[in-house]
Amino acid sequence: MKFVRHPFLRWLLPGIKIKRYLFSIFLGILLLLYSVAVVYFRFSTGSKTAFFKKVFLISIARKIPFGSSVIVIVGFITLFFAISLVVLGLRELVGSISSALLPEKNRKEIMNIVFERRKEDLKKRIVIIGGGTGVSTVLEGLRDKFVKVSAIVTVADSGGSSGRLRKEMGILPPGDLRNCLVALAGQNSKIGKLLSFRFREKNSCLNGHSMGNLMIAALTRMYGDFGDAVIELGKMLNIKGEAMPFTTDEITLCAEFEDGSIIKGEAEITEHKGRIKRVFIEPDTVKPYILALKRISEADVILLGPGSLYTSVIPPLLLASLTDTLIRSKAIKVYICNIMTEPGETDHFTAFDHVRVLKSIIGNNVLDYVLVNNGRISNYYIQKYKAYGSEPVIFDITNFEKNNVKYIVDNFVSERGEVVRHNSERIAAAIMEVLGGLH
Repeated sequence: MKFVRHPFLRWLLPGIKIKRYLFSIFLGILLLLYSVAVVYFRFSTGSKTAFFKKVFLISIARKIPFGSSVIVIVGFITLFFAISLVVLGLRELVGSISSALLPEKNRKEIMNIVFERRKEDLKKRIVIIGGGTGVSTVLEGLRDKFVKVSAIVTVADSGGSSGRLRKEMGILPPGDLRNCLVALAGQNSKIGKLLSFRFREKNSCLNGHSMGNLMIAALTRMYGDFGDAVIELGKMLNIKGEAMPFTTDEITLCAEFEDGSIIKGEAEITEHKGRIKRVFIEPDTVKPYILALKRISEADVILLGPGSLYTSVIPPLLLASLTDTLIRSKAIKVYICNIMTEPGETDHFTAFDHVRVLKSIIGNNVLDYVLVNNGRISNYYIQKYKAYGSEPVIFDITNFEKNNVKYIVDNFVSERGEVVRHNSERIAAAIMEVLGGLH
């Protein structure tokens, strides 16, 4: 029948198991109104209330012994009964609908799901733009905080397992995105270990590939979209937070050096020795991943870096639409400056040199804060990095103050194994402090 197609009337069809509960709620509301009216008009005076006293039988009640007291008692009993009907009807109505939507869950589990989803709406949104191990370090610190985290990652990698998948399957390099998912899942968790697992069989075509990269490649074939594949993998594994590419188009990162040479490919740029004049993307028709723009526009705080300045942080900002969305966003923008210089990229750069290059891309008045390290690095690591042409980034406070750049300075150093990284907990604490000022 035609009326059955109407969304509202469908609720009244037999077998839906909600009409009885709707009737209970309706009856409860009527009794609730009646009981309130009875109590109210019992104590009201004046000729204007005489009519209502007759309607609600209050006048008749006065003719029986102790009628005045009886009417009040009946009113409160009716009130209690009405509230019980409404509560019972609402509870059973919600239970009937939820059991139809989630038949495998009991009511307690459904309430927990509702609570968790509503709690998500209260979380502040943090977006991190960059790539490499720097972004992963920040994600580790923010993973268990009461925030929603989205990582927008560069996809210009041309080496390792990512580079091979890029050449053999024509998909974007998944390595940096996989690292972000590992950081959000926890490196020591079973999911993190699964994503990080790397095949080492020398005579196998799988040699050198990580499980996470292969899963992203498989989902890309299934969904037909690289960005959707990464998002779906995070959902499948129930990972807190999300990671996504800044574009799903095939791109090549190019760099023009001060000697005039132009090098193409992220790995090749890193290996080339010289001072970078500018970086750009080919082709120039690259479009942003729409969800990335949405996350930037919704963000409360946007973090740039840490990571290789020219090959990780800047590439997403080369898309005019993404940078424009960043500039228009009302979020607080924070740049997390690197602790060590990058050989072949930022040789002898101070902290303000990093900021200066970044400002040349996004403009002078966009950054709200710069997180800068002032922690001491042990001589062992200084000598170790010096052998590779890297040195600590100097915090040149004079240039910051001269150019009115706000900064948050602290000991952000973490010396782990054979590398120097940002201390994920201290970085997270600084970011949460920035969030605390959003009230």
